[in-house]
Amino acid sequence: MTWLGIPLSDYEQHMSLPSVGQAQMLASELAAAVAAHAARSVAVVGCAGGNGFERLASLPLERVVGIDINPAFIEAARSRHARVVRGLELHAADIESAPLEIAPVDLVFAGLVLEYVDVARAMHALRALCAVGAHLVCLLQLPSRSLPAVSDSPYASLQVLGDAMRLHQPAAVTEIGAAAGFTLESERRIVLPSGKEFSVLTFAP
Repeated sequence: MTWLGIPLSDYEQHMSLPSVGQAQMLASELAAAVAAHAARSVAVVGCAGGNGFERLASLPLERVVGIDINPAFIEAARSRHARVVRGLELHAADIESAPLEIAPVDLVFAGLVLEYVDVARAMHALRALCAVGAHLVCLLQLPSRSLPAVSDSPYASLQVLGDAMRLHQPAAVTEIGAAAGFTLESERRIVLPSGKEFSVLTFAP
């Protein structure tokens, strides 16, 4: 699996580069989603080493669930955040595999995850993570005719992601989500200084 060979330090430094700026965006969108939905519990799918968890520590959350396919990323998140994030649960798991034996939450946040999985399988797994009245927030990178899918950077290990990444139009994800039991509530776009565009989709089960 592609993500198992990516060093966490390379990934985090790449995502934090001023020319990329995606780590900052993900952290901000996660905190904003928790606040917008007054969530008391949240599952962060593709949590890596816990990007954005530092912002969750100050919010009135009772439970924070981190899920990532890479066990080394999960252990880094544990060492960094276990003492400061209330109700932290961490799981090394593949969201394409069902079922995920994780109790449902008020909010599921999947930021830049659907690009690397079978969307239909993942949506069914994400649906099972949703408690009654919950929301799913998906952040998608949008296709571009002029920009590479993986931004240029000194971290060569990230370039292998280009072959694994599949960018999706929001309408396609919405249709697949509907088949899994989700209703689209809203969509908005983000444009970073790099010129890359992203879609934030909010679903209700």
